[in-house]
Amino acid sequence: MEDVRPARRAESIPATLWAIALLALAPFPVTALLFAYGPPDVSRPALTTLLVCSTAVLSFLGGVRWGLETREPRPRWMRQAFSALCAVAAWVILLARGAAPDSWIIGGFLAAFLLQWLFDHHAPDAPSRYPALSTAVTVSACISLGLALETAMRV
Repeated sequence: MEDVRPARRAESIPATLWAIALLALAPFPVTALLFAYGPPDVSRPALTTLLVCSTAVLSFLGGVRWGLETREPRPRWMRQAFSALCAVAAWVILLARGAAPDSWIIGGFLAAFLLQWLFDHHAPDAPSRYPALSTAVTVSACISLGLALETAMRV
């Protein structure tokens, strides 16, 4: 049975929340650019930083979803399980580095961010400002990972 609730008016996002989100996302383009265009001695550590940031942010997004779900009177176990799975998947992808080509690792993170975004945008009961913030995170991560993927495929 589907839960039908009246549509809520979109909440504006405070400037401080945007500022914090943008600062938190800064490592994505910076490390992707350093990996793609930086000197060789900076390139590899930059990719490592990009992948670790991806792991941390995917884990954070899963935690946000978990928190949103646990505030419900009757949390849906499937939503909680998927939230935890996002964090686990991120760590598995990161730990596979060295066993799989970097292009596969980067592609895995791209897919994980897109799946998390789809999940967030089909989630009931999220605050009305959450989709815009989730989209900003996903766009920043995916563009940066896309540049890194293109670079890794050329190397």
